[in-house]
Amino acid sequence: MNRTKMVVASLAVAALMAQSATGVIGAAAAKSETNTAAAQALKTLGNLSGVKISGKSTVKLSNVNILSQDDGNILTYTLTYHNNDSKSLSLIDYWTKVKTKSGTVYSVSVVGADKEKKKVVPGSSVNVTYTTKIAKHLKYSDLNFQIVKWDFSVAGYEQVLGSINIPSTYAVATPVNTTRKLALNEFSANAKVMTVNVLGLGDSNYVNIALYLQNTGSSSIENPNLKYVVQTASGTAFAVTPDSASSNIKILPQENKTLNLIAKIPKNVNLNNLQLLLVQNDEASKSELPVASMGLGTKQGQSSKTAASKEKLLKIDSTNITTRIESIARNQSFGKSDISIQFAITNKGDKAITIPNYSFEIQSGSKSYPLVASGLQGITLEPNDEQIISVDGTLPIVVNANEMDLVLKTPTGASQGSSEEPSAPTTTNNYPVAIYSLPDYTEMQHVQGQERTIKNNDGVFGVTLDAVQKLPWNDGNLLATKITIVNKGTKAAKLPEFAGAYKMDLTTLNGTVQLVNTNTTQILGPGEKTSVYVVANVPTSLKFSQLQVQLLQKTGADKTSNWIMFSNYGKTSDLKQVAEGTYFNLDTAGKKSDLKTRKTYLYKGSTSDIIYTELIMRNLENKQTNLSQLTGYFQTDDGQYYKADVNQVKHAVGPDSASLVSFSAKVPKGTTVSNWNLVVGESITEDKFADSEGKPTGFVNASAMELNLDSRSIQSTLKDVQLFPYTLTVREIEGRTNSSGLEVKMKYDLKRDLTFDMGEFQHKFILEVTDSSGARFEKEIELEKDFIVGGNQSFSYVINDPIFATSRSGGFQFSIYDSYQGEKTKIATQAAHFINNDLYN
Repeated sequence: MNRTKMVVASLAVAALMAQSATGVIGAAAAKSETNTAAAQALKTLGNLSGVKISGKSTVKLSNVNILSQDDGNILTYTLTYHNNDSKSLSLIDYWTKVKTKSGTVYSVSVVGADKEKKKVVPGSSVNVTYTTKIAKHLKYSDLNFQIVKWDFSVAGYEQVLGSINIPSTYAVATPVNTTRKLALNEFSANAKVMTVNVLGLGDSNYVNIALYLQNTGSSSIENPNLKYVVQTASGTAFAVTPDSASSNIKILPQENKTLNLIAKIPKNVNLNNLQLLLVQNDEASKSELPVASMGLGTKQGQSSKTAASKEKLLKIDSTNITTRIESIARNQSFGKSDISIQFAITNKGDKAITIPNYSFEIQSGSKSYPLVASGLQGITLEPNDEQIISVDGTLPIVVNANEMDLVLKTPTGASQGSSEEPSAPTTTNNYPVAIYSLPDYTEMQHVQGQERTIKNNDGVFGVTLDAVQKLPWNDGNLLATKITIVNKGTKAAKLPEFAGAYKMDLTTLNGTVQLVNTNTTQILGPGEKTSVYVVANVPTSLKFSQLQVQLLQKTGADKTSNWIMFSNYGKTSDLKQVAEGTYFNLDTAGKKSDLKTRKTYLYKGSTSDIIYTELIMRNLENKQTNLSQLTGYFQTDDGQYYKADVNQVKHAVGPDSASLVSFSAKVPKGTTVSNWNLVVGESITEDKFADSEGKPTGFVNASAMELNLDSRSIQSTLKDVQLFPYTLTVREIEGRTNSSGLEVKMKYDLKRDLTFDMGEFQHKFILEVTDSSGARFEKEIELEKDFIVGGNQSFSYVINDPIFATSRSGGFQFSIYDSYQGEKTKIATQAAHFINNDLYN
């Protein structure tokens, strides 16, 4: 196999997983001056004396590694031959052995890559690495590295020139944040452990290592055949897995990459002084040999958990990002707890990065619960950009919030990040990248009327659950929840496209849920607010003890993510009571208006009665506008509802103008109207406010307007007869009989109060003539058709009945009725006379 393509099957970890500078364990750069001085006093292999092999040339021990295996440990060590003489040094004349303090001698062999090294030219140095298998109990300080010269004049032909021993106080492994030069086959590099994080999850500790590699050679390093092992101080070895973005790497000359390695270690294993061993396959011996040891500086019981409300520094493709929990909210119900976390990711680097599709979970003790991250997949952040995502899930309610942590994990089984070329996944597992202690959270089950702040990429919003109303609708009820959103920022902010959802107790409402936003532009200026209504049909008999209402943001075709969730315990909100004579304000943006009751009448019929209410509706906008179309229900004193027919203006009305709106409904004959209300609100249809031609599918923002039934006295004159907004005065009335019957002639004044606009006028006048025998004759009059608005108008009509044909003179009672939907009420009456001059001719 080509060595260049074998060199780090697991080395690369091109940054997907981030390693935190704040969580570094044993990083020399973060130490105080005292610790720096202590580090300088630490003795390493470089402090060991060499062995003279000639007057000016020496051999020094430059590298040594022990890799634990089940059947014995593998030792590798590197001798550096320094030729300071004037002629070449032949390596054929020298050899080396390993001898323990107890006298055991181990023969060694040269690794395959160094077998062809035969001499050292004057003024240069040559590294030769040797390997052998040794007993498992042996430590570095138990070994003497002998330098041997072949001499056929001595017994055994070997002359021991000297030996090198490593004192137990010396550090063999390269410390954290210290550069180690690597010369591996055809490439050379500088290596450095940048950070080490220990993350406890379940029964295991995950040791995350950020390894910096800089190519110091003249050719690219591509997929080197390096493997990695984490080894304990007692010699137990654990496999190291690169994250999913690290199976293929390419480092150009003088380029550097920060890679990430992960080791999973049982929690009962002592973590003191772990080492990272770089292991390379040796083709000559057909075995894996350790080539470098990097100290990790770990301590037993140490944890890299991020404290509550603190940032965590991670790396993606060698670029720094910071992560933090922005806020957390929790809804509890029936043994379950819905949790919603706002999680912020900020690009602190100088190039654009693609965020990996991280996974999230909540850890509580030895148990973990998966969460769903919305708005994360495929996002790219420019320098200094920040993305706030929603991370949501459901937990058992027994989980103590003080014992919960948020775990950020690598993606499962897929390459992520911004590598130059796609790479095949190396594993289907995922591992923790960071663990965060949860900050104080907001309980959302008792928050009606309380503002909660939401910060996301679009801005900062104050969100308030104003009311949850149960309203009558057809043969069932409506649930109508009002949520107010205020822009708390200093610049205009964009709202997402919302959807709504309901859950009652443990059951999700699967029917159609309407979402109405009073702000149709989705843009809120600083300090501006909008109301959002979540509306759904439910059976009248449905009972529940807890209602959860959720605003979802649409993230794609048929995809949504949580934006905010509220819970409401107990009964729904009581309807606001509006006393008669006071105004009910409708504060809908672009449709601001108010309502006040004017009159309530009861029209008594033969089989049923009609309740009728007039409201005055004022336009409070500063421009001409189409006001809200209204829906109303008459509510009796014992809680029954009658759906009202509504008659109102269908066209736009001017600023400050008033219009008449009428509501009416048939009720059983003889109904007593006492302590009734008119429940009235704004009509909606298909996720928007209904227009004049739309068929309502619900209504919102309802209040109960107090009704007092008006008694209508019967005027004894025909002057100023009221049928609002019309006023009729009959100035003269005359009857003349003839062979056909009675002709009634009248002069009248009809006025209309133009202060009030109105829709179709549905009232009519009934003119009634009652003769002395009690016979009644009616004439229906349509205003502004039969009777014309104006003064001194004339009108006549004939009652065709022979009862009047032979009458010479007499009187009759002339009455006026208000007729509505076929039912009438007498409002004025006056006696009148008739004559028949033809009888004298």
